[in-house]
Parts: sequence; C-alpha cells; structure tokens
Amino acid sequence: MVLTDERVPVKSPTTYREADAVLGVIVAVIGAFMLVQSLQMRFYSEGVPGPGFFPALLSAALIVLGVACTVTRLLRARDTADRFQLPSQGQARRSLSLWGAVLVATLLIEPLGFPLAMLLLVAVILLAIEGRRGLGSVVTIIAIPVLAWLLFAELLQVPLPAGPFGS
Repeated sequence: MVLTDERVPVKSPTTYREADAVLGVIVAVIGAFMLVQSLQMRFYSEGVPGPGFFPALLSAALIVLGVACTVTRLLRARDTADRFQLPSQGQARRSLSLWGAVLVATLLIEPLGFPLAMLLLVAVILLAIEGRRGLGSVVTIIAIPVLAWLLFAELLQVPLPAGPFGS
C-alpha cells in the first residue's frame, strides 16, 4: 500500500505479476473442474482412447500450466514487474474478433462440416484478424484443417461432421 496522506491508504497499482498469478489460479481451477467432469467418461474403450481421453489430458495440462504460471509469477521479484494496463481499444477489438470467429466457426461446423468450418476459421484469423498474406498463409490455411481432420477423424477415430460434401 502507498500512503498519499497519513490516514488514507491507496492501493498500489496491479502488476502483470499479480494478474498472471490470479489468471494461473483461474486456469488451474477450470482445469480441475474439467478433469472431474472428464473422469466421468470412459478413458479407454475397447483398447482405444475413449471419449474421456482427450478432455482428461487437456484438463491435466491446464492444471499443470495454471499452477506453473502462478508459481513462476509469484517467485518473480515484485519490483521487476511491470504495471498492469488494460488492453488498448485495438487490442480488445482484435481479441473479441478472435473469439467471435471461433464462435461463428463452431456454429458453422454442423451445416458446413468440420473441414470447411476449420478452413474458414483459419482463413479469417490469418487474413482478417492478423492481416497476414503470402504463400505461408495459404499453406497454413490449407494445412491446419487437413492435419486436424487427419488427427481427429482418422487417427483418433472421432466422428466429425463432414458437411454437405462428405458422406
């Protein structure tokens, strides 16, 4: 606390260190909740990963990373931490655009199918939100949906909506 006058304490400004520590706790708590929920599903089924496999692994990763974020930030010296600032209007707009794109892509998965919805999502993120152009962007826009389809539909045997073009 910083005292501006003998009687009125003023709270010192929040730092990135403190904000990151709180965020780490929130992520770990969300991960723990998800882990409890995912353990209610089968982890393995007939020798292959079941419906609880990926959520349990993701939840465990969230717990570990949340705790790591909190611990590393709390071990950091207080005087080396920058003061926390709210995002600028442009940063907030960009973040909200990303979340909006994910929401729209999620809603488009059933009618368009996973591959096309994922292709549109990656294209919007790279071209509209990030403003990236070039061959690398084109390769990424095509490769990510293909690799995601191969990972989930083929390797993990997760049934994904194929849309109007699939069987």
